[in-house]
Amino acid sequence: MLKEIGPLIDRRDFDPNSLIALFSALGDVYFFMKDTEGRFLGGNQLQLDKLGLKSEDELIGKTDYDFFPSYMISHYAEDDTKVMQTGKPMPRRVELVANPDGSVSWHITSKFPLYNKRAECIGIVGCMRDFERSDDAWKPYRRMNAAVEYISQHYREPVEIEKLATVASLSVSQFERRFRAVFEQTPSRFLIRYRLTRASQILMHSDDTISQIAQDVGFYDHSHFTREFRKLFGLAPGRYRKQHRS
Repeated sequence: MLKEIGPLIDRRDFDPNSLIALFSALGDVYFFMKDTEGRFLGGNQLQLDKLGLKSEDELIGKTDYDFFPSYMISHYAEDDTKVMQTGKPMPRRVELVANPDGSVSWHITSKFPLYNKRAECIGIVGCMRDFERSDDAWKPYRRMNAAVEYISQHYREPVEIEKLATVASLSVSQFERRFRAVFEQTPSRFLIRYRLTRASQILMHSDDTISQIAQDVGFYDHSHFTREFRKLFGLAPGRYRKQHRS
């Protein structure tokens, strides 16, 4: 349950409806607003659908902790804080976002400071575009499309960097350089993080053993899986399952 952390910003202090109406008219854009405590002030219908909600009332006052895996939340919160403290937008970040059905998908996320009528920063506004829903969102990263698609289809199997470079029609050095420029991480770390993200969703939604889940997402060494999982999430897989299910 959401902890009591004080009153929400009075929505009369600014006009969210015009923003929500604008982004609702854009069929492939998820839109949300948060206050300085990370609590949602509103969102368009696509954002509500993304979170598995029926109405905006179910969103307002909640935080990312109510909807997303813990390791994703720290990343979101760091970005939110940076935007509010610096007043500088954070445009076009490529990141994984969890879906209500337990799957994950790639999005382009942009965040901007939210000001009231007195020019005071009272939170952030953000929008996302889903690669799978929006062809335009993926165009700047088209060269990496084949590699990402290959990973999503073959992450359960051994994946060689040379193979990823081949499907991207690049040399290994070119591929690694361009991949890192787009995703801010190496292809190897991306693959591990993708596998662990899939594992985190399976842990929350199935009763499979830890060893079975490790194999299902491409880890053939149980101890290696546990070490990497703990490094990313801060919890062992079993404890993560227990904590998130409770």
